[in-house]
Amino acid sequence: MSDFGDPTPPERVDDTGELEPLSAPDAGAETRPSADDAGVDEQQRTEPIDDSIRPIADHSRGGLAWVIVQGVIGAVVAILIVADPYTFTAIEEIVGYGLIAFGVIETIHTVRRRGSPAEYVQPGAAIAGGLVLAVWPSQTQVVAGYALAAVILVRGLIDIWAAIRSWHETGANAWVFVRGLIALALGMLMLAFPAQSVEVIVVGGALLLVFRAVMAVWFVTTNRDAMSTVDPADTYGVVTYWLSRREMDAADAHDVENRVFLTRGNARERLWRFGILMALATAIATFGLATDSTAVVIGAMLVAPLMTPILGVAAGLINGKTRSTAQSATITLLGSVGAIALAFLLAGAIPDIDAVIQNAQITSRTSPSLLDLAIAIAAGAAGAYGVSRAESTDALPGVAVAIALVPPLAVVGITLQAGDTAQAGGAVLLFLTNLISIILMAGLVFVLVGYGTWSRLYHRRNRIRVAFATVAFALVLVAIPLALAGRDVLQTQADLRAASEATSEWIGEDRNVRILSIDVEGDEVIVELIGPEAPPPASLLAAQISAAVGRPVLATVRWIEEQEQQGGFVGGPDT
Repeated sequence: MSDFGDPTPPERVDDTGELEPLSAPDAGAETRPSADDAGVDEQQRTEPIDDSIRPIADHSRGGLAWVIVQGVIGAVVAILIVADPYTFTAIEEIVGYGLIAFGVIETIHTVRRRGSPAEYVQPGAAIAGGLVLAVWPSQTQVVAGYALAAVILVRGLIDIWAAIRSWHETGANAWVFVRGLIALALGMLMLAFPAQSVEVIVVGGALLLVFRAVMAVWFVTTNRDAMSTVDPADTYGVVTYWLSRREMDAADAHDVENRVFLTRGNARERLWRFGILMALATAIATFGLATDSTAVVIGAMLVAPLMTPILGVAAGLINGKTRSTAQSATITLLGSVGAIALAFLLAGAIPDIDAVIQNAQITSRTSPSLLDLAIAIAAGAAGAYGVSRAESTDALPGVAVAIALVPPLAVVGITLQAGDTAQAGGAVLLFLTNLISIILMAGLVFVLVGYGTWSRLYHRRNRIRVAFATVAFALVLVAIPLALAGRDVLQTQADLRAASEATSEWIGEDRNVRILSIDVEGDEVIVELIGPEAPPPASLLAAQISAAVGRPVLATVRWIEEQEQQGGFVGGPDT
């Protein structure tokens, strides 16, 4: 019998060759003696134990109230920071003054009770930290980012070293090793973006507090009978309790597997269909990209079947199905490599390919950013939800258009044919971003909709968490170049705005000169002007722009003298 009185199903052999119970102990369930225990009758085993209910319920009230208060605070902090990022500095100042007040009060109490010197350390540290936050809030944000990055990097190295030293042992060593890799990748990302990392951590922590409060309130209002065994303030217990009651029935799970595992059913026919559709989608995408036709490229997205085996990888990982995961991964790999090879061959017939690789359809897929990562995460979640719900399959064509798996592969083939490996690398990065995001988010959605059963998650937790931790590590690695590229774009845009404002001030309102264009190329700003009057010296503009952007900048001014009498243009650059 299971913990809640349901009969335990028999074990069966899955595609890993392992025996597997179909249900696991329900999270938070109360353990009771079996029927074979001497001196215990059926009445005693089935009735609730009142003495155990009362203390848990009394304890839950205080914990629940504190969780709700934390959730409200988290919601306020998240809203303030998201609505106005400059609020973060104000919050730091408030926290700083709070720490100073706390340290002063604790110091007074310690003096009154004649505490030992060691008792002055904590209030002294609070006062010092508060002063730093209150006086230099913006600088402390960067310092805190570097400090957190250093701590995470050290923790990652410790985990990796511990896993290597005990590699011969079985169990959680693989998980510890992958956890260390994730810590190293996160630490490197935080070193690149220290201030932004602190903001993300604060907002993420605030949203986590909101989530805890929502889950606790939901549990109290909808599961009062289970409060005898699960504390609403225990978020892990609430989540596992919820997951254990969302398992799909066998028929629905079988339907999901038939949709995402191409080796189920008539495997030969399904694989042939997959190969033919991949070839057609690649051809359509290649010629659509070459002609710069958005409509044709969208058609290729709708034809492409690559989303199916990728979802199969996620479904296999979340259920610990090694064989199905390997088969889906192999199909994905062969389909991707085949698409690149076919696009490479077809691109050989495209005339003037050097001009083709400069069109918008291709260049837009060679410089991915964090926005592409966000799109891929949302599309992966939508795809998994559509596959897991028969009534939601109408959304899958839209998901195919949003995620755009085949066009980046076609871009790789085209740019390799043109000999442009830099653009090919950018397209590969975009495809990997889409691929990894789909696997990670699809696995999460499969768990939430009940396909990733709690029994499998519980009994194969080490294998599953290692697999998805590896995917998460790959996602963090992909996010590093995406974030760096995004930072460069943002920096260029900020420099362009600053240069535009400085140029307008440099020209002045009385001078008859118009700005034609302003370009920023690293540490050089190129300004093109036209008008009958000569502009001021370029050295003054360089000084103004340097002061605006906070670093030395070279200004190149090209002035075209406008002859008002003849309407012609003479003159040349003035640098």
